[in-house]
Amino acid sequence: MNSRNEKNGKLRDAARGNINSHEVNASSEAGSHKREARTLFARLHSPRLIALGVVAGLIFSLFTGVLIIFTDMMSGVTFSDETFSENILAKDLTDNEWLGGLRDDERKQLDDDFDSFQSMLADPDPSEVSESDPSSKKTRGDEHIPAQTSPKLVSMEGIENIVLFGVDSRSDNFRGRADVTMLISLNHNNRTLNLVSLMRAMYVKIGTAKHPWGMLNASYSYGGPNLAVRTIERNFGIPIKGYVAVNFNAFKQIINAVGGVHITLTEREAKYLGFEPGYQLLNGSQALQYARLRKIDSDFQRNQRQRNIVNSVLSAMSSGGVDIYNAVNVALANTRTNLNLRQYVSTEYLSYTRRQLQLPAMSDTWKTYVRGMEVWPFKMANTHTKLVNFLTGK
Repeated sequence: MNSRNEKNGKLRDAARGNINSHEVNASSEAGSHKREARTLFARLHSPRLIALGVVAGLIFSLFTGVLIIFTDMMSGVTFSDETFSENILAKDLTDNEWLGGLRDDERKQLDDDFDSFQSMLADPDPSEVSESDPSSKKTRGDEHIPAQTSPKLVSMEGIENIVLFGVDSRSDNFRGRADVTMLISLNHNNRTLNLVSLMRAMYVKIGTAKHPWGMLNASYSYGGPNLAVRTIERNFGIPIKGYVAVNFNAFKQIINAVGGVHITLTEREAKYLGFEPGYQLLNGSQALQYARLRKIDSDFQRNQRQRNIVNSVLSAMSSGGVDIYNAVNVALANTRTNLNLRQYVSTEYLSYTRRQLQLPAMSDTWKTYVRGMEVWPFKMANTHTKLVNFLTGK
């Protein structure tokens, strides 16, 4: 019995030994795995790798942010005619192209409006136009407007001529007459930015079958920006790169986006607008009133006021005192244009020397009447020469 107990005890001791041995081996293996895991973690999460990951993440985030902002900024651009770079004079636009896409009732209303306006002008040949008007004295002794030949289109290497149209539309569309027609010309040869006002009442050759002659601002309403640009090329003999059209609502938003415009008001301007004379900051609505003000003087002074506003906007953007991204984003979202404006979003052009010109010159124009409507014929050859010399810096 005792020997059996001793034998069983030895077996139990042997079993305990085996268990302890296995525990030791398991503990050793666990410790080895932990050491390997710590070594792998150290290799994968070394300070250099962590720093590299942080830098790569920052670069990726910055690139993504810039891409999102740029995409958002350019999403507002409206490309109305991407074939516009072709010679505009090669196109024979008609009124129906401009009115295309409208409902029948809208088309009829616009046709009626155009016909009513045209009935006042009648678009006769210049040789049939008399200066006499029952409500006004003659302003010139000639009984007829002399026949003139349209100037030839000249080549202007290194010069980009863009037309700014201010459309007299109070809604969000861009239909109506061009209350403002201004050339914004970038001369990259001598680094100048030239602003040229074209008086809205200039009597020009529009050249369509329905509207052979008329006022410059009416060409926009007859055939949209394409016909208006073609009219400018035909009558002034300069190539146009593209156009930007702004309506009343867009104008106010753009002015507000740059923080308003600084304008020096004369006593008469200040009285009409309800301001004190002198240097004033105008918001969008006030700037629109200022730009359209004509009752106190004439179209010549109004054109100067419009150039004052454009010049003030450019000065504000070039000074760095405004958020250019915000201003450009608002402008792109509220204009009709055929240009890829991305190439013009540059502070380089804002540093160009700015110059101004008003056309026609007083010596080259005169007031006359067509069916009671005041119009201003002008000497095409003289005006063409003055414009080309001004834009080329001669």
